[in-house]
Formats: sequence, structure tokens, C-alpha cells
Amino acid sequence: MIALSLPSAAQADYFLWQDSKSGLTVTFPDTWKQQTNMNPATIFTIEGPGNADKPVCKINASSDKRYTIFPAEYGDAVQRVAVSRDFWQKYMGLYDEYTLNKIYDGAGLGRWNASYARGTWSLRAGDVVQLRRGILFASLYYDTLYVVECSSLNHAYETWDYDFRSIIKSIDFRKMYHEKKTGDYEDFLRGADKLFWAQTGPEGSIKY
Repeated sequence: MIALSLPSAAQADYFLWQDSKSGLTVTFPDTWKQQTNMNPATIFTIEGPGNADKPVCKINASSDKRYTIFPAEYGDAVQRVAVSRDFWQKYMGLYDEYTLNKIYDGAGLGRWNASYARGTWSLRAGDVVQLRRGILFASLYYDTLYVVECSSLNHAYETWDYDFRSIIKSIDFRKMYHEKKTGDYEDFLRGADKLFWAQTGPEGSIKY
């Protein structure tokens, strides 16, 4: 984990946090405080200063290698298959009495395609029940599934919506795909004849 304090033009302080394993980075105001992660898949949890509103953002990262065989140009199609309505219904099933108000394909998280959802749910802790409202993003980037969840008590959501979106917008992933299909070097295959070479001489015996 790496944390850096970054002053903004308004002289507010922000922390830059990086996960040492996945390379994910996120920036958040210094008025937000890191909390203990409650689940094995959770790599990052912060709580906002409005204690009465219970604003929380958390990031999950888990290995998912099902689609690594597909090249980067299929990223949008993979998102729509792997991280869409069925995914969100399964994810929200972890909570009680949930409602998904909106699901949108074609969003973005970090440098990649993502699915976006908004909803409300109940969170129980013993005899205490919280009715929460939140915004969620999920992205399957190369071999890692990232899920970001920011929520507060239902009545206070609008107060924290801007902070939630700013934190989510700051997220980025470790670069896994290069812009050039053949890598960061000259595409020496462009326009070249592809040959099976004869063993007995310099002339290609079969061209395809």
C-alpha cells in the first residue's frame, strides 16, 4: 500500500492510495479515513466524515481469468457478457431486500469498460438495520474483476453523490494492454510476405 498527500488548488489534501498486489490506484480527500476491510476480496475501504450519514466506499478485487484469451478489442463484448444484469443481481443478493434502480452497460472504470448500477438495500448488524443507497461500478480488466461500491444511508445519498463520483473517477488500473497489437515496437510484420522456408536454399517454397 502506498499513500501520498496531494494538495489541490483549494489547498485541500488528498491521499493517493495504491494496492501493492493489483496496482490499482485511487485518490480520496483527507477527511475520509481508511477502515478495516471486512471481506477477503475487499482491498480498500474508506468512510466519510459524516458519521450520521454513514458514507462508505469500498473496492473489491478478485481473480477472474475466464476471458484473458480474448484480445483487448473484445473488451466491450466481454463486459456485456460477464459484468451486466446477471452479475449485479447475484452481487446484490448478498444484501437483504435490495432494489436495483438502474443498470447501464458501456460505462467506464479506470482505463477499461465497466457496468454501472444504482440501487438501495438493507444492511443488518444484529438488531440494527440500515437502509442504504449506493452507486456501483464493475470492470473485468484482463484477469481481475474490480467492483466499486459507494453508499450512504438512504436519506443522505444526495449529500454524498459528488464525493462518491469523484472517488470512483480517480480509480485507475495497472496497464495490462498496449495500444499497439504487436507491442511497443515497430510492426515489422506489416506488408511482409509470410513464407514457409525451404531448408535447401534462401527461396521460400510456399507462400500463404
